[in-house]
Amino acid sequence: MKKVIVLTIATLLLIFAPLSALGAGGIGIYGGVSVGAASTSAAGKVELATDAETSAGTDTERAVTPAGLASVYAYQSLYIPASAMTPATTNGAAAGTAETSSNKLNMDYLAFDTTTEEMAHFQLAMPEGWDRGTIKAKFFWSSATGSTANDTVEWELACVAISNDDALDAAVGTSQVISDTLLADNGADLQVSGATPALTVGGTPALADMVHCRISRNVGGTDDMAEDAWLYGAWIQFKVTNTVAAW
Repeated sequence: MKKVIVLTIATLLLIFAPLSALGAGGIGIYGGVSVGAASTSAAGKVELATDAETSAGTDTERAVTPAGLASVYAYQSLYIPASAMTPATTNGAAAGTAETSSNKLNMDYLAFDTTTEEMAHFQLAMPEGWDRGTIKAKFFWSSATGSTANDTVEWELACVAISNDDALDAAVGTSQVISDTLLADNGADLQVSGATPALTVGGTPALADMVHCRISRNVGGTDDMAEDAWLYGAWIQFKVTNTVAAW
């Protein structure tokens, strides 16, 4: 003898009630069972955080997704001081140290001429999370005495990625230039330039490459400052998307 199970419409509604059906106080109802909000000590329903909420870092109720986390840590930066740069053998910038008058702060710089395009070089082993894509740079600088506020200086950067067993005599990629306007007479104030346009690193960037960069003063552009431009350092920004594995 066969048995027949009869389900009423009311029973079916209880079984297949969606989680989104909310009761009083934001309680989710599923299969007739109330589901409260999740907390650090109890399982429950949870709302996903937006990128803005993830970046703010103050919400204690919403859950962070991998994509949201990536939006916060998408970009990183490296600062390269002038003391870590090498003046070029041909048309090299002159290394020096300046001391402030009152507080005796000593700062290493590289002095770039106003008429001859002088250069300096540095190398980086980029962080492994770098997406191997474009980079940008800002320049920290001032000037020799005699300069006048509103003078213009142009900084130029070009880089190339050199892999294991690549020739060292590699051509750098297309350079990018950023103009900056002197804010105070005699280079009395620190200057931080705007960011260069996105710069494509020459070669074929890969994990464990040495990235070689060349900085110069673009005297052939709108640069009109008659005095030396003193470079204190360069700030490089890059995007991080790659997973880092143990060596």
